[in-house]
Formats: sequence, C-alpha cells, structure tokens
Amino acid sequence: MHYKNYIFDLYGTLIDIHTDEKDPELWKFMVDYFDTHFGIKTTARKLKSDYKKICAEEVDNLAKRNGSAHPEIKIEWVWERLLGVPCSEAEMLDLCTAFREKSRVKFQLYPGVMDVFDKIRTGGGKIYLLSNAQRLFTERELELTGILDAFDDIFISSDMGIKKPDPNFIDSLMKKHSLVPSESLMIGNEVFADMGSAAAAGVDGIYLNTYNHRLSEIKKHLRKCGATESGIEVTIIDEGNECMKYVME
Repeated sequence: MHYKNYIFDLYGTLIDIHTDEKDPELWKFMVDYFDTHFGIKTTARKLKSDYKKICAEEVDNLAKRNGSAHPEIKIEWVWERLLGVPCSEAEMLDLCTAFREKSRVKFQLYPGVMDVFDKIRTGGGKIYLLSNAQRLFTERELELTGILDAFDDIFISSDMGIKKPDPNFIDSLMKKHSLVPSESLMIGNEVFADMGSAAAAGVDGIYLNTYNHRLSEIKKHLRKCGATESGIEVTIIDEGNECMKYVME
C-alpha cells in the first residue's frame, strides 16, 4: 500500500447527506420545541431570522478573536443566545439533535465505505477524520452510520474554532500524529476545503466528485486553491455515488 495515513472528509465523502434549514416546517417545529421544553414563545419567522443573524455575528466575532479567514463557531453559542435562559449540556444536546434530525432530508453511508476502511486496516494503514462540522451534530451521525469507532482520531472544526481550508486545521492533525506528508492522502469532495488543505499540507489528494461537478470547473478550482501548482498529486474520481469503491483501486 503506497500510503500509510488516510485523511477523510465526512459529509459528501463518507456520508451522503442533505439538510434543508430553509424549510418552514423546521422552524415551526423549533417554535414548538422552544415552547414545550423551555416555555419560550416566539414565531417561526422571528426564530429563523434571529438564528441567521446570530450565526453571522458569532462568525464575525470569532474571526476577530482568532484571526482565521475560515472560523468555525460552535452552534451551541447560537442556541444559547436564542434561548436566553440557562440550559444544561444534556438539554443543549437534545435541542441540537432535534434540530438536525428535523432538517435532514437525506442521510446514509455511501456504498463501499466499510470495504475501503477494511482494506486500509488490512494493509496496516491509519484512518483519520478531518471534518468541517458541528460536534453536537456529527458525533451522533457517526454513531448512526456505524463509523464512530473506525477512526484513529477525529478532528471536527467546531472543536478547533477553524475549518478547512485553514492550513492550521490539517496541520494540527499532521503534527499531533507526526504524519509524513509523502505517506499521507487526503480524500474529500470539496476542492477548496479538501484539496486546498491537501495542497497546504503537501499531501496527495483524491477528489470524489459525488455532486457531479463539471470537470472543467473542478480543474479551474484546483488551480485557484493551489493544488495544481503545489507539487501534490490529485486524482479526480468522477463516478457519482459510486466514488468510494475506487479509492483503494
């Protein structure tokens, strides 16, 4: 096996997911949730508007604090401000879980993921997760898909306060585990986030075109994110939802 370390993105790479936070039914649901669990009365329009506004404010505030061009807030900060009342960790987890489950339209593990993991393990490789995600959403979804324990380590952006393609995100993983760039591979479905991170770390990449972008568009974005000129090797796999089975071939 050419590589020893396999760094995976999550959503659109391992998990096929679609969420709709614009759905009016979602915000009606959350209005009822606020009333039932916290005795807070509001309207769907106001809650949705305030949610978007506070998200933007928290992102701006975090960017000023940590100086990153790619800050990642914790979503619980937003809900804490929306609630305006004391909330336990358990209550916050329940709230975030309810919101996420109601917003999900599609959710499943891509075909071939477990086979790829088995091949990597059989070959003596290590498996890492580097995901732009919210801990309070993602940990439960890793459990539901049966891959929570499949990784040697999990790096989630909300824990770090930064997200891909901030080079410090992938660099934190590389340094913690003393990964050698030439022995490492980044696998993901986002050019700027995933292949941009690969370029920054000097590791080869596999771009999985799970959303069927045009090849010309992919190549243009690879140039923009520096992957083309970085000296790394990027393999583009254009096979729709069957991408994963090609990773180890």
